[in-house]
Amino acid sequence: MQPGPNGRSAGTVSWGGIFNTYYWLDPSRRVTGLIMTQILPFADPRVLALYGRYERSVYEAIKVA
Repeated sequence: MQPGPNGRSAGTVSWGGIFNTYYWLDPSRRVTGLIMTQILPFADPRVLALYGRYERSVYEAIKVA
């Protein structure tokens, strides 16, 4: 239960679905994110890169706020 590389706090929970649908819930920072696609195969590198950029941008935005 370590912090994530894109800004997640330790203890954050997440899920990934077969069609590259992902979410995370970070109760420590009171933030959540969701990305939904209908792309196969699971863990498509382009979708994972997009998800990482999205997550980083969310945490950068709440740092500024």
